[in-house]
Amino acid sequence: MSSLEEDLSKAIAELQALERIVSELQNRATALRALLTEYDGAIALLEELKNRKTGLNILIPIGGGNFLKAEIKDVEEVHVSLGAGVMIKKSLQDGYELIKKRRERLSESIKAHEETIVNYAQRMEELRRIVQALSARLAELQKAQKEGK
Repeated sequence: MSSLEEDLSKAIAELQALERIVSELQNRATALRALLTEYDGAIALLEELKNRKTGLNILIPIGGGNFLKAEIKDVEEVHVSLGAGVMIKKSLQDGYELIKKRRERLSESIKAHEETIVNYAQRMEELRRIVQALSARLAELQKAQKEGK
């Protein structure tokens, strides 16, 4: 294999690896955006509860687009997930602040994923130009060799 063919092979391999990485990053960013939407909903509900002294009538999703009507009576505390099925009780304000901080970190993570995707996309575009140039050069050399025989 010539040096030109090796360079082409390496560029193609790197491009394919970056395409897989970008796809995975895009999937992660999509999942993070969905989680961000959930946090936004939780924050909006907690803000509504903070402004009320009495309970609130809500619809609770039970799956498949179905809901139960319920009333939130105790607006003094919120149960906040720590992960792995572990919950802690927090005052409404403390729970609100914790969820807001998590939302901010989530937003920062999404931004970091998007910046990484842009950087990889730029490298991928550069690699595409390299692959195109190397392919053209290799085709010229092969054509010249055939004509020279």
